[in-house]
Amino acid sequence: MAREHDDQVAYWAEKLFYPVSLKGKVPKKDPTTKKLGASTAKSFTSRARIRAQIARTTQRTPEVMVKITNRLGAGKGMSAIREHLSYISRNGKLELETDTGELISDKLSIMEYSHEWKAQVRGKTIPEVSKRREAFNIILSMPAGTPEKAVKDAARAFLEEEFGGKHRYCFTLHTDTDKPHVHACVLAAPLKKGKRLNPRKPDLQRWREGFAEQLRDIGIDANATPRRTRGVTQPPLKQAGHHVRKRQSMSFGQMDRNAARSKDYNGAIEIWKRLAIALRESPTESDKKTAESIEKFIANPARTSQRKR
Repeated sequence: MAREHDDQVAYWAEKLFYPVSLKGKVPKKDPTTKKLGASTAKSFTSRARIRAQIARTTQRTPEVMVKITNRLGAGKGMSAIREHLSYISRNGKLELETDTGELISDKLSIMEYSHEWKAQVRGKTIPEVSKRREAFNIILSMPAGTPEKAVKDAARAFLEEEFGGKHRYCFTLHTDTDKPHVHACVLAAPLKKGKRLNPRKPDLQRWREGFAEQLRDIGIDANATPRRTRGVTQPPLKQAGHHVRKRQSMSFGQMDRNAARSKDYNGAIEIWKRLAIALRESPTESDKKTAESIEKFIANPARTSQRKR
């Protein structure tokens, strides 16, 4: 009976945290990327992990952001890569850290490093202009108030777990907005035999989970859930917009009636309700309390989470 109950909880939780847009299941290891968020990918259905994920979400634990910048021509040849390295290093004023742990902190060293990338990836020269992505520009971010060093340390561990020994990369921390964030540049071509990096939406979700997991490992509250699971209807602001204005997303309890009728919103609410019902039927008091927290979560306006430092 207990097993049947846990199966019901796992069924609704998987639908909630891995919706149809992610093929309705926990993302599996992709042939173009190393497994990310190791414990998540292989054992999301564990009892403790599911309840921890529910607790983080209903408590509105700060959400990580991981995205690939898609500016026109991004990463398409060494000219674009060189320009991006100059941009994220603020023309050599900010320190770049490489996949080998080397620290680069001046324009000449960055230029030499880009020449190394161009010539030494499996013996194939990267053209100045390419029709395909030769590198991916990734941003890893946390909400305002998160310790800057923690963001950088977690990003370093995340990049090593995902790309270490497999792809060349470098990264640097930016603190010029209220949200500390790391810019990483990762070469698409593998160091050894294998497929080129070609991330898709499930990969980005795993990347978010992996980054959040690294933050939690160093004592920083962090979560990685789809927007629709949190009832968020407004997409995140593009990176450039952070420099000119601020905007807050609406969550459950803050949306107008028309927005509340959206298919994604109603679908998420219904799944949360089913999950609460399944937990209320549990013989354990902790599950019953979790059901209460779900009901409060979907009924009350979002509030600012307290971050542990």
